[in-house]
Amino acid sequence: MTEISLSDDLAERIEGRIDGTEFDGVDEYAEFVLGEVLARVEHDAAESQEETASREQVQNRLQSLGYLEE
Repeated sequence: MTEISLSDDLAERIEGRIDGTEFDGVDEYAEFVLGEVLARVEHDAAESQEETASREQVQNRLQSLGYLEE
């Protein structure tokens, strides 16, 4: 396990948000939120790569059909 430090202000803001939730503390909430953000970033990056590959495939197909110059 790796430890990270949060500013007192951020920790207090998190404490204010975890009341009435299933989170047992600031560390659990922070780990959950960071995991969600990373999952979204990784998903967006994967979609971007797929779109780029798809665009390249279309462009290559159009070139092979003579619609675009190589």
